[in-house]
Amino acid sequence: MTSDRGGSGSIGGSPGIPGPVHPVQSLNRGPSRRAAAVAAAGVLVAALIVTAVIATSGSAATVHPGARVVAIGDSIMDGHGLEPSQSWPAIVAKSEKWSLSNLATDGAGFVTLGNFQRRFRAQVRAAVKLKPSIVLISSSSNDLGDDDLQIAADTRKDFDRLRKALPHATILAFSAFWGDTAVPAQLTQIDADVKSAALAVGGTWIDIGQPLAGRRDLMQGDDVHPTAGGQSILASVIRPKVVATLRAH
Repeated sequence: MTSDRGGSGSIGGSPGIPGPVHPVQSLNRGPSRRAAAVAAAGVLVAALIVTAVIATSGSAATVHPGARVVAIGDSIMDGHGLEPSQSWPAIVAKSEKWSLSNLATDGAGFVTLGNFQRRFRAQVRAAVKLKPSIVLISSSSNDLGDDDLQIAADTRKDFDRLRKALPHATILAFSAFWGDTAVPAQLTQIDADVKSAALAVGGTWIDIGQPLAGRRDLMQGDDVHPTAGGQSILASVIRPKVVATLRAH
């Protein structure tokens, strides 16, 4: 967009299993009860540690590795001013081993025309042709200033198009990113429209909050787009929500 306002890892190493505890003889009457108790406790602790390692490793596994994923959105999603690999969708996709097609376009919204005179509708058409199993689509501040009824109507149409063409795809809709200042009232309504449209077609709504609120240091010079560090924080907030949602499906 030209302006969005005017538009883990496994635990390393395996814990050692304690070696056999040699019984302590007491006047040739056999092992002491204390030594036996210590041995039993050692084995129990080791077993618990191994179990914890296995559980942790499982929780770090990727979800749907190799999945074909598309991202529909604005300049926040395409990583304006940065390398494409630094956008939050790209960071999440790399972590999850997905095949990502990031269709996001600077300046675009559900109503607002962005670069190449395209709004989200054009991204939806392109997404359908790619036949993804997962669709990431975000609300956008680019629609600020447009008519509320028009935003709601166009948003619903785009979600209807996605579901009709991709009946089995998982659609994940995200709240809009704003930045380090107070969120405009209309943006809250735009988010509500996107949430309603997503849920109506069996999609999932994910509220990302405003992770960079008050963090001017994580915004680029235009105070609209996140820096690479800002995008990384967005990814760290969004990825667990996405993973939890996909595991629940």
